[in-house]
Amino acid sequence: MLILLYTISIFLLVLGTVSSCMKLLNLQLPDGAYVVGEWNGWVPTEADKMTYSSEEDAYVFELPVASVTFNPSRSGPQFSIGWYKVIYKQGGVTKVSSAIPVWKENLGSDTKLTIYATPTAMVNGQAVGVGDSEKFKTALKNWSIGGEINGWNLSQGQMNWDSAKKVFLYERTNFTGEKKEYKYKLSRTDNDWKPWEMNYDGKKYDAGMGQDASFSLPEAGTYDVTFTYNPKFSILEVKYEKK
Repeated sequence: MLILLYTISIFLLVLGTVSSCMKLLNLQLPDGAYVVGEWNGWVPTEADKMTYSSEEDAYVFELPVASVTFNPSRSGPQFSIGWYKVIYKQGGVTKVSSAIPVWKENLGSDTKLTIYATPTAMVNGQAVGVGDSEKFKTALKNWSIGGEINGWNLSQGQMNWDSAKKVFLYERTNFTGEKKEYKYKLSRTDNDWKPWEMNYDGKKYDAGMGQDASFSLPEAGTYDVTFTYNPKFSILEVKYEKK
């Protein structure tokens, strides 16, 4: 009898999860982009619809910071993290971003969080194509690159803001490439990998769990390698030039 009750409980749990997913994907809403989170039970409403801005060339939504539920980070209670997702629905196609983390302490006195989305770049289950105003802020810490290319030294991989292109840049000049693949990570802190939830690019990885991004060189040689991070759309790119 105990085994039967346990089996029924598991079945109901799975059924509930599937039902929630179906509710999310079979949206009975007009086409458009929507922001969801704990404030609306992760189910979009007309009030959560983003507005297209020709100036930003993206969908934009201003979310009151007070609407976001913040909890202690997995990397320590000194970091408070909230989450949201962007859902895009158009012509029978639905794209759902991964959950995007927001670092509360870095918001300072901000009362609103501006969220951006470009559906053409969005990929289901990934952060790419979605970003927010908190990612632009460097009040507490800098975006840095740490990896095999600089001995995993974040203080040596600090990114600089390019105001014209609105991206963060880090260049490793005269790098001697001796193998094909090199691992690296994007971090918000200069000498640590915390908060873990802030470390993601288009593929969303958790720095605290030892998951890395990587890039490949075509052959051995000396290269100038440039890392570009677009905080507006969570796009992290690596380009290289052989010397």
